[in-house]
Amino acid sequence: MPAAVRLALLGAPLRSSLATEGTEGAATPLRSFAVSGAALAGVEAIDAGDTPLSPPGTADYLPGGATPKNDGRVRESLVAVAARVGEVVRAGQTPIVFGGDATVLLGLLTGLLDGRTPAPRMGLLSVDGLARFRTTGDDPGGDLSTMVTALAVGRGHFSLAHLARERFPLVQETDVVLAGVRDATPAEAASLVQSRMTLLPPDRLRGRGGDAAFMDVLGRHAQRTRELVLHFDVSVLEPAHFPVGVGSPAAGGLPLERLRSLAGELAIWNSDGTIQIVGVSVTGVDARKDPGGVRMHELAGFVLRLFRRRGAEPT
Repeated sequence: MPAAVRLALLGAPLRSSLATEGTEGAATPLRSFAVSGAALAGVEAIDAGDTPLSPPGTADYLPGGATPKNDGRVRESLVAVAARVGEVVRAGQTPIVFGGDATVLLGLLTGLLDGRTPAPRMGLLSVDGLARFRTTGDDPGGDLSTMVTALAVGRGHFSLAHLARERFPLVQETDVVLAGVRDATPAEAASLVQSRMTLLPPDRLRGRGGDAAFMDVLGRHAQRTRELVLHFDVSVLEPAHFPVGVGSPAAGGLPLERLRSLAGELAIWNSDGTIQIVGVSVTGVDARKDPGGVRMHELAGFVLRLFRRRGAEPT
């Protein structure tokens, strides 16, 4: 059985656009809840603090031409997140990055690559209600949070797709699984179908066959590379069950219990070494919708349980 991992819990209060307003306030409470709940979840973790980032400003949101909004500020923030992730990786810890909006995933991937020599081959499991596969070509001046998947596989804005020192793209399309996507523009949908990524829409994950479909995809992934980066955005959930997502997510997401079942299977595979979760990003929470922190506390515990060793008793 693989050795127990030591988690490094980081906050990344990054908001890349006006469309994701509220997410910057979730990073600190999510991290704090995870720190306080680690022992109860039966995992070893350290508090790695919040990464200091440039605050968003109203002037950032002016669209213009073929350049995404805020690309300079966001790139600076992603480089800072990547540097912090690289530090914890070199210290032998597994980074759990609490955002912020989905752009923090790019900083996590970059830090995981730059933190080891040679840069490893990693897979990406994105559990997200949005495709995030837009580019500046089909959405000039668009929000960077809608381009994250495209940038991760090397499509779109040059400076943000080339963040890692020795690896481009950050992840190969064949090593990406998009689970739970229900929101994509016509251009995104066409590009997704033509891509080499694996798609698991909500309908395939629901019902009695959902676990089998999920495990089949994970099994095929493990044949290419055991290392897996998990990105989780709360937009994947049915908003009636988890009403703290940024914006106004459409109905049709995964029920919370269905996601718990899938996460339970993922935790077993991670515990027995079939796969190795090498990093996690958690994004998309509007802190203003959860003033008491009840949902954020639940979400932090949900992530920690992915790393609980099978048979381990909480301390």
